Amino acid sequence: MKEEEIYEMIPSYLAGELSEEEARMVERALESSRWLRHELERYERLFVLLSAAAAQEIEPPWDLEVRIRAQVAMRAYLKAAFEIVEGLAGNYGRALIYYLGLS
Repeated sequence: MKEEEIYEMIPSYLAGELSEEEARMVERALESSRWLRHELERYERLFVLLSAAAAQEIEPPWDLEVRIRAQVAMRAYLKAAFEIVEGLAGNYGRALIYYLGLS
């Protein structure tokens, strides 16, 4: 079997999803190929990282929804205010908005 075919089997090998015969075939290939051993190590590190990430409980801040709603509302209010200022003050209003860094 070619190295590329064995390489494709490495994730299944690490997950214990191969038959005994397939696992032995991968092990024999690993013994004779530095590249495959290196790739096996990379997959092992990836599996460790993914397992650690899956074990973490990610909890959003308690006020996240409130903050998002406030930000959306503020943007809507500011957009409406900018449109009014632009209409009332024309170029001067646009310059003021730009100068204040609000655009």
